[in-house]
Amino acid sequence: MRRFMTSFIWMGLTAVFLAAGFSVTEAAPLKRPFTFQQITPKDGLSSEMVNAITVQGEEVWFGTYAGGATLYNKSKKTWKAYTTKGEPPAKTDDGQSINWKNLLPYNHVSVILPDTDRIWFGTYFYGFGGGGISYYHPRKTPPWKRFNTNDGVAKKIVSMAIDGDWLWVGSEKGLSILDKKTEKWKGFYSTDQGLSGNFVNALLNDPAFLWAGTNAGISRLHKSGNTWKTYSEKEGIPGEIKSLVKVGQKMWAGAIDGALFEYDTKADRWTKIEGTDASKNGDIQSILATKNRVYVCRDNGVSIYDLSAGQWESITAADGLLSDTVIAAAEDQDGIWFGTDKGVSRLILKP
Repeated sequence: MRRFMTSFIWMGLTAVFLAAGFSVTEAAPLKRPFTFQQITPKDGLSSEMVNAITVQGEEVWFGTYAGGATLYNKSKKTWKAYTTKGEPPAKTDDGQSINWKNLLPYNHVSVILPDTDRIWFGTYFYGFGGGGISYYHPRKTPPWKRFNTNDGVAKKIVSMAIDGDWLWVGSEKGLSILDKKTEKWKGFYSTDQGLSGNFVNALLNDPAFLWAGTNAGISRLHKSGNTWKTYSEKEGIPGEIKSLVKVGQKMWAGAIDGALFEYDTKADRWTKIEGTDASKNGDIQSILATKNRVYVCRDNGVSIYDLSAGQWESITAADGLLSDTVIAAAEDQDGIWFGTDKGVSRLILKP
């Protein structure tokens, strides 16, 4: 089973993707044949594998594997790549790129999370000299700020969530808290403090609770009491959770093995969702929930659930996606962006 680093925002998109306030008019089922805009490194992407996408007005950010972050302005048709070698990238490697000029902590961008005045980036590093988080603040000089890795526990980042003045940061070693006002680390949770697992794939913030999808189920932190509850096989969650997302007033979870679950608030347990589309058994990478549909990104295409019709369908490379391996998704005012291992396919919903 192949594990991809996926942006789970949310607020959030991160391992959690939420609708960004757009009102795309969608009919059920989607009209075929589909119209796609295809984007690859030939068009301006800094790498063909796209782990994370976020849309802010005319700007679209792409987090890539080995290529840093790419910023695309839709109206101006301009591209910028932010990497360890600075912006624009240096033509030659001076041997010091791992120390970062002023930008991201590493070129493997796994999470992109928009905040009120800045954009947070989580990176995933396999060695000893990089990784961690940074932010881009367009009104600061310099606009980029890099953070330390909280003694190494906030290094391989796989999820983030905003909670007022706090930033929750999930890694392969647990869950860290950054105070955004002081810009200092202020806490850390692992299995020793009640997490179900240390690999925190997904985060979802509620007013009273923080939900964490881990390699060993789902954990819920009661923030006022600082107590954890674990949902595992007994509570309906049999294994590793890759994504958590709000679907209207409900909550869905996606397991890495392809299973989908919905949270029953009254029973305080999770029940399995039975899909009927052709891609239903593919491994889940992330989930995007919009006003009208849920898009489940898998390693064999995208499962799509129409909320009003209660119907499933799927999109694959045979329908126009650049690849069946779909890692991330984001919504804009007239379409859905899909990040794959071969570039980006934008499904146009309102020509």
